[in-house]
Amino acid sequence: MDLGIILACCASGLLLGALKRIRSTTLLAPWCWLITTIWSIALAHTLEPSSDSPRDQHWIEALQFSAHAFVFCPFMSLLGARRPQNKMWEFIVFSLWLVLILPALETVLLSPGRQADTQGIRAWFMLILIFVSALNVILSRFWISGILVGLAQYLLVNPNLPDWAHLNERFAGQAMEAGLAMAILAFLVAFLIPKPNRKSLRDEDRVWLDYRDMFGGMWALRIKERINTSATMYDWDLRLTWRGFVTADGSQLPDQLPAKIEKILHNHFYSLMRKFVPREWITTRLQRPDSERLASQTEHDQA
Repeated sequence: MDLGIILACCASGLLLGALKRIRSTTLLAPWCWLITTIWSIALAHTLEPSSDSPRDQHWIEALQFSAHAFVFCPFMSLLGARRPQNKMWEFIVFSLWLVLILPALETVLLSPGRQADTQGIRAWFMLILIFVSALNVILSRFWISGILVGLAQYLLVNPNLPDWAHLNERFAGQAMEAGLAMAILAFLVAFLIPKPNRKSLRDEDRVWLDYRDMFGGMWALRIKERINTSATMYDWDLRLTWRGFVTADGSQLPDQLPAKIEKILHNHFYSLMRKFVPREWITTRLQRPDSERLASQTEHDQA
């Protein structure tokens, strides 16, 4: 069996294992793009020319380039994973893919037999997309996976990056297999990395950190900005930092927030995050049983 197909089966198995956790969130669309990307690349590299004609070879190269361009779609889909516009955003993601593969389309339709020219602005744009995609994951606790995702994208679209970023010819032939392997390794790391024990944290911090890890740095920065803007506007004595809530002067919050502020803050969570996750996802983190709250507080005091 082709190595690319074996790697695609491994990646699909890992993604299917994660489906249950994200089915009710807006991460379902990026998940679908990931499956599409993996199998498009794997299947495109099983194609062989029917003759020795350069035209057949260029058709196959165009199809492979189009499949590789899918690597940016899952992460662009994630950047639009906010209800209610998330469904329309997928048309923008698809349009981006069409823009990226335009050189291949122009070549096979208008100038058959010629090599697709992917240099210039488009090559630099791909570099920027690699950086943004990787950074979004690196800003969460899955930073190792973020680095591996960036490497996977770099390997899969390497021939279409600026000339100075090309791999040595000695390694270029294994770029596809290496890229898929990097992607699988990124998934494995995300699955196997131990989840931090957050039982001793205040409920609001648990909601924030779980959301940050699930949706990545870009959306987390947006939520952080919105909450801090409201806190300043309404003169709340709290601010949201990258690691959780603190007082306005940066010191630790009291164990129990004033009832009014706590209610407003929880309403902000529901208002902002329900556009990404179901209400139950937030409720289960904010309304733990009293026995669990007491046990968590005891562990925190003993520490």
